[in-house]
Amino acid sequence: MENFVIILFKNKKKKKIIKGYVTIKNAKLRYNKLVKENNIPFNVVYENGSECKYEIALLSKHKTEETSLFKSDEFGRNKRVFVEDNEEYQIIKINDYRVEELIYDCQLNKRINFNIFLETYFKNKEMKVISTLHNKIVLQIDSKFFLFTLKNSTDSNRFISVVEEYFINMSRNDCIFVRDIDTIQRKWLYNCLEEYGFNKTQLYRQVTTYPRQT
Repeated sequence: MENFVIILFKNKKKKKIIKGYVTIKNAKLRYNKLVKENNIPFNVVYENGSECKYEIALLSKHKTEETSLFKSDEFGRNKRVFVEDNEEYQIIKINDYRVEELIYDCQLNKRINFNIFLETYFKNKEMKVISTLHNKIVLQIDSKFFLFTLKNSTDSNRFISVVEEYFINMSRNDCIFVRDIDTIQRKWLYNCLEEYGFNKTQLYRQVTTYPRQT
């Protein structure tokens, strides 16, 4: 019988049971390993057009006199931990958890993660320019253009910041980072990408995920 269980929660609701354990020792070893190795550079923040937050928790089936758990929010305030769908179990530990986000590579026609993006397009040290264009990332290497699509403009800005941080940490200076803040720049990019052969409808679409109808 599984007395302890590790569960992934999304917005305080059970998303996935990761694994169950008979002993607390094995459960804690696995839980601590998952938390320690959760080094995701670019994580999911939006799903179905809405913001979301993931947490991982270790729960016990043995009901004891519960000591309330508290976590600090983004403003440093202590708030009592609460998750839904845990009537049978008691929370022992809970941590924020980063679920890996993928971006759509328009060249490969498939979704890729941050590490594949770097390995595919940033191996060489030739000068390159990476720009945001609404929910798009545009990479220019010499006269070649590469296009990537994300869920919305917030995600594209987050992504370029993660790439920039990587370059800083690696002491690399072979890339120029340009945010989507100038109308003239946007028009120039649109013209270049259309001439390069990218679909106009795809270029002008500003989001790729919409809120579900309730």
